[in-house]
Amino acid sequence: MENFTDWLQVSSLLIILTVVSVIFVRGITLLVRGKHSAVRFGLELILFFSVLYIAIEPVLEIVKLSSFAAVLSRLSAFFWWISLAFTINAVLNRFVWSSLLTTNSVRRIPKLLTDGVSLLIYATAIMIVLHYVYGEPVTIILASSGAIAFVIGLAAQPTVQEIFAGLSLNTTKALRMGDFVEIDGIYGQVYEINWRSISLKSPNTGSLYIFPNSAVSAKTILNFDEPNHLFKYWVTFKVEYSASPDLVINTIAKELEHSKFVCRDPKPDFNILGLTEYGTEIRLRFYFDGDDPWWPAQNEACMAIWSSLRRKGIRLASKRMMLASGDEFDLNPWINDAAAAPHDNCMDQLSQHPALQYLPAESISQLAQSARRLDYTPPDCVYLANTNNDYFYYILEGALTAYQTLENGDEASIAKFGEGDIVGLDSHYSKYGLQHKLQADSYSVLYQLDAQMLKSFITDDDKTAKALSKLMQSQRETYNRNIESHHDDARKSAHAAHQAELNLHLREHVDEIFDKPLLHKVIHLVRPRKREQDLLRAMMSACALITASRGEVDNVEEDYLRKTLGSVELFRHIEIDECLALYESNVGKVLADKDVGTNEMMQELTKISGEHKLCQITMGIAYGMAAANSIILPDEQVQLENVAEALGMPTRIDQLVTLVRQK
Repeated sequence: MENFTDWLQVSSLLIILTVVSVIFVRGITLLVRGKHSAVRFGLELILFFSVLYIAIEPVLEIVKLSSFAAVLSRLSAFFWWISLAFTINAVLNRFVWSSLLTTNSVRRIPKLLTDGVSLLIYATAIMIVLHYVYGEPVTIILASSGAIAFVIGLAAQPTVQEIFAGLSLNTTKALRMGDFVEIDGIYGQVYEINWRSISLKSPNTGSLYIFPNSAVSAKTILNFDEPNHLFKYWVTFKVEYSASPDLVINTIAKELEHSKFVCRDPKPDFNILGLTEYGTEIRLRFYFDGDDPWWPAQNEACMAIWSSLRRKGIRLASKRMMLASGDEFDLNPWINDAAAAPHDNCMDQLSQHPALQYLPAESISQLAQSARRLDYTPPDCVYLANTNNDYFYYILEGALTAYQTLENGDEASIAKFGEGDIVGLDSHYSKYGLQHKLQADSYSVLYQLDAQMLKSFITDDDKTAKALSKLMQSQRETYNRNIESHHDDARKSAHAAHQAELNLHLREHVDEIFDKPLLHKVIHLVRPRKREQDLLRAMMSACALITASRGEVDNVEEDYLRKTLGSVELFRHIEIDECLALYESNVGKVLADKDVGTNEMMQELTKISGEHKLCQITMGIAYGMAAANSIILPDEQVQLENVAEALGMPTRIDQLVTLVRQK
């Protein structure tokens, strides 16, 4: 009975201390939220309660309240230990959980583990207070908790095993979020990695496969995203012995030179696997970029094989006699003139086109009689750029795209064509000639028409000549408009690529500038962080100048700051809420009084002008802010140049990337 009374007394005190600790820690957490000073604040609390503990007894004796000295001394000692626990937890959070074990602002360890460590730290502090401050025996509590922990440990043994297996996988970096992997024959994208399991999302069904961490760590993992993002796959096929294997390989390789999903570099490769009872077996291996185009790439490879061989009159090996399927080439317009004959309504279709509607019926009839009905399957090309073409084409069905190779080597989509359109007249009726290729986007059927015959018809036909000229002019305007759009998209892509590379180098700068030995960091916390503050004010001043030139702050710009500051890992050194508050305040100052506000922002930039790497970080963030809304307005460009001048940095992002590479 006496033991039970002691246990009840100690347990009651333990509950009271625990409740007070929770309230105290929660209050501290709310007090420091939004500031990057949790460790420093913890150190200040330790110092405060140390002084309080030393001074409390003599002070109370002076004021004749010495009877309260013992109680208040114990309270101050209690809060000293809880403050110490808070500080240790803050140090772990900043320098371990959010630094060493964090990549791109994403923690690599489960929250359950960090919470468990925090709980252990606070529990240890409370036990110390219970025993050394209040003089209560903790053996009773430890014995009870030990028995409970033993039971829980046995029950949670599988869970603990999963946690450590998960830590092992995170440490070895065998797979990461977003990787496409195959585990135990199951293919999918890594959807979630937590303390207990790994989830793969199947791209085929959209369903989730959930594997325990321990099971994954014991399996062979095939990671398609390593060492690069190029995937490689293959298809096999057989051709009849009447076909030269070399001709087959060259025909398909030429067709895939115009592929959209199959990579052109590295080129596909071919292997002759052997001679079978059905014919020559050949394997085509090809690359594609990531998982998204897997099926489109495979479809394209198969269609290229089928279509290119069909146009050459090369048969894929099959059991035609056993299948009683007849000769499929009877319906092949590329080798059978009867299959290429135009439809009966060909003349009506041609006469309804605006460019041909003024031709006499006799001329239309002659064009229709000379027409050949041909089909095209992606990635077939109807014609190539800078080639002699004696024909023009009327599209019966399907969809085709015109592509032009620009001076920089880019292949730009310059026009889309569909049912009822006429194409291919550029080489005959345009001074620019045939500068593009025409490629099938889907199965398409076209009439191949005699361009020289049409030319002879319009010699004395001004109406048709004008109609054709109008058609050519309209197509040329479409080409130019889409080429300009392609240039805009290319500039945006190049800017995004430069920004991504710039962020990578800026992250290295951040590490070099701010990453110091642990003791140096702890000492650094108790004194003003001048360098961090200078960088913070400079970055937010540059961003404010650019934003104010566009108008008020919007969500896109705030999201950009959150994402970019995380990608260069500045969150380890600068608090995001402090950044956004300063940013919005600076924008408000510039909008309220442009001259005064701009002058104040420029002064902040001038303060770091002698710090080369700080200037590069600030300029890199400013470039991204200018492009956050995709289009850089003239006023934004002016402010960007002003920021660059104040920092002594280049005015173009590619030049800054080159400079940053040199470090």
